Amino acid sequence: MAKLKLDLHPIFNDTRRIEAALAAIITEAEEKRIEEVEIIPGKGSGALKKTVIRFLERPDVKARYHRIVKDSDNWGRLFVYFKWGEPVRKPVPSIVTPPASYTCFCCCAANRTDLEILFEGPSIVECPACGSPNRLTARRSGSGWRVEAESGYEDGAMVSV
Repeated sequence: MAKLKLDLHPIFNDTRRIEAALAAIITEAEEKRIEEVEIIPGKGSGALKKTVIRFLERPDVKARYHRIVKDSDNWGRLFVYFKWGEPVRKPVPSIVTPPASYTCFCCCAANRTDLEILFEGPSIVECPACGSPNRLTARRSGSGWRVEAESGYEDGAMVSV
């Protein structure tokens, strides 16, 4: 596991340099996709450690890392962990859905389509009655799903059902 280390002993009495060093190490960890940063504020009175924790708890900084662990063996050390994985994708619902009804925007014919093709975004479906392309969008409503149709002529892609 890749790791960075920041010892704050040399700059313990300069708050600006401490914050600059902390910001730099967090940025470096992000750029290099480092998983762990060890920060050594030292034991002392605990004031420097509190400064470090206050910095790390700022909302703009906290959003950049995964978690902080205080070393149980050496209370003069902190570990900041980053989580670098593939972005979590929401799974497409695996439920069996009934066909969805929609009204053609052109001829007002009542049609049906497979609702599952709409879970990933708008789809262009050709009306069986008049052949017009309908851009269908599924939206969740209080009682289930509602399918809306609008002109699909702007898009070149067609899906036949």
